[in-house]
Amino acid sequence: MSFVITWTTEFETGIDIIDEQHKRIFEYLEEIDHAIKTHNADEVEHVIKSLIDYAISHNTFEESLMEKAGYPMLEPHHQVHEAFKARAQAYSDRLAQGEDTFRVAREIRTDIGLWLTNHIKRDDKHYVSFVKRNIEGGFVARMLGKFFR
Repeated sequence: MSFVITWTTEFETGIDIIDEQHKRIFEYLEEIDHAIKTHNADEVEHVIKSLIDYAISHNTFEESLMEKAGYPMLEPHHQVHEAFKARAQAYSDRLAQGEDTFRVAREIRTDIGLWLTNHIKRDDKHYVSFVKRNIEGGFVARMLGKFFR
């Protein structure tokens, strides 16, 4: 059974650079699905590593925006990101220990996909209005101006 969650407008935050990064994560999930379907273990492992690295760097970028805006819930959001990092690392460890690549990839596709959609709709939507309101007109807004609508 193939289970891929695709990007839709319901996941838009209104911060273009964040939306583009989120879209890229969805694309990685689709790439994992494709690699599973073509039974390409090397591609699966490469895409999983890329997905995990990208998602972790995206989370760091997101937190930097929250920090610059003085977002009061930064620490709890950071903890959610840290839990994600631990979960992602556990998948990497399982692959490194020789667990079946395709089984791990199917779990990642579903688990990370569901985690991501819930995180965007719940946690990320919470910080967006605060970040937009608190950095508009400031240096960060001018620096990122083209990324805001």
